[in-house]
Amino acid sequence: MSAQEYTLEEISYSRKEDRRIIEAVLKSWFKDPKTLNFVDPRMTFPFKFKKWVNLSYSNSNTSTLLLKIGDWIIGYISLVKIENIGHLFHLYIDPSNRGNGLGKKLIHAIEDRGMNLGCDTFSLNVAPKNENAIELYKCLGYKKTGQSGNLSIKMQKSV
Repeated sequence: MSAQEYTLEEISYSRKEDRRIIEAVLKSWFKDPKTLNFVDPRMTFPFKFKKWVNLSYSNSNTSTLLLKIGDWIIGYISLVKIENIGHLFHLYIDPSNRGNGLGKKLIHAIEDRGMNLGCDTFSLNVAPKNENAIELYKCLGYKKTGQSGNLSIKMQKSV
């Protein structure tokens, strides 16, 4: 597929229609406890949309981008701005679309959004066993800055 077929769309958890659509997508993606744990170790299986929203989307400084092919959502990432730091979270690419550079595309797009909001540093947490994600983040300039028990590796980069 060519790059022109992919589009980015911002959603808001404050809009009822966006919540309805993303709830259906996330329930489909998180049918496996391992997948859910990689995306957010704080979430328990089975996936509960209300808990997802309460844990991560109550802050008004949160931006969420979807990556789509036509009307089909194939990727997702969020960012919360805290002072001058943009914290990336919930990166997910549908398994059938992985390996095509789409994770990089989403990360670059959310970082651009963060820089426009005044972020000069970006941080993220990643599950220690998620080796593919760790390599992706390293490739994009993120450095390990610590670890939170067995739950996550903390990474950061400055722009």
